[in-house]
Amino acid sequence: MIDVLSFLLRFKYVIIFYLAIIILLIWKRKKIQTQAKIIFLYRMKWGLRWMDKYSQKHREWIILLGYIGVGVGFIGMLIIGYFLVKNLYDLFTIPAMASGVSLVLPGINVPGLGILPFWHWLIAIFFIAIVHEFSHGIVARAHNVEVKNTGIVFFGPIIGAFVEPNEKKMVKENDIVQYSILAAGSFSNIMLGLLALFLLGFAAMPLQDAMTDAVGFSFENYYGETSPAQIAGINPGVIVTGIDDVTSSTFQEFQEELIKNGPGDTIIIHTTEKDLSLVLTESPDVPGRGFLGISNIKNEIEVKEQYSMGIMNLFYNTLETITSFLRWLYLLSLGIGLFNLLPLPIVDGGRMVQTFLHKLKGIDKGEKRYRQISLFFLLVLVFSLFFPWLSKVF
Repeated sequence: MIDVLSFLLRFKYVIIFYLAIIILLIWKRKKIQTQAKIIFLYRMKWGLRWMDKYSQKHREWIILLGYIGVGVGFIGMLIIGYFLVKNLYDLFTIPAMASGVSLVLPGINVPGLGILPFWHWLIAIFFIAIVHEFSHGIVARAHNVEVKNTGIVFFGPIIGAFVEPNEKKMVKENDIVQYSILAAGSFSNIMLGLLALFLLGFAAMPLQDAMTDAVGFSFENYYGETSPAQIAGINPGVIVTGIDDVTSSTFQEFQEELIKNGPGDTIIIHTTEKDLSLVLTESPDVPGRGFLGISNIKNEIEVKEQYSMGIMNLFYNTLETITSFLRWLYLLSLGIGLFNLLPLPIVDGGRMVQTFLHKLKGIDKGEKRYRQISLFFLLVLVFSLFFPWLSKVF
């Protein structure tokens, strides 16, 4: 009962949000189209005039960026396809390997970033969906392809947006035009992710660094079954401040001293709680190097005194919220942009591959090869998502 209550409290905003979605689906059921029993489409006309206006006003630039997006799209498709296959291969061949593929939903703990806040997720998804779908629409209109509808799609727990170009008009266009319309959403998401990264690196984080002092690092988990840190009694979450009487304010400084020691050496770890003796083992990745046995490491900071009270503290907290949001926007936008380039039936990458194979091999043979490729990547994706759970069961 306590576990159920804590679960409800932890995910209260998520539960309320999805209850509201269910109520909306019931309320608007007559206007909602259902596909495959789990996909719900709510069509609108919102944004069509805006697309018409700006697609004509900046037509040459939009067409140029659309063509650049084609190259980025196919390169991104190769990158995400290779990563997905390699990740599954590593899961089967490397013991204790963590999957690099997971659903990023509010409340999920992402190593290195922490728990995804509900409001960060909701606002980020809103921006990502709008940018993605309006990019499809505005590139289509720049090529004088009609956009019939915009709308919202509900695919299980996944919420998104969509635009509907006139398919009959679109398939009559040149291949490069079709590719540019299909790749526009993912290309814009990748650009949005890079913009968030730029703002982080050149504005938000430098400002935050100026308001804080580094005080050490912490970690979330032990690595391996016989972690030296666990044996020594160094608990996850504790702040490590130095090694062998050498103070370190970041993990990078700590590591510079750590690599001076090898397997079997005894070191002293300084923490905010107490000093502890630890015997290093050998690194599983770098033979001959000492190994601490910790993962999900995070540098810890302390707000400077002048920013710890009053209006300056409010400014710092606001900046911290913006910085956190930009990190999640970068991760989500880049991840969604690349995911949409996978050669799967439900995403843009699938349509790009389908169009390419139809032109290369003809409609019948091309469609057959496309279905084989999409089934392969669908199985790879499913196994990557569920392998950690299956490995524990079996």
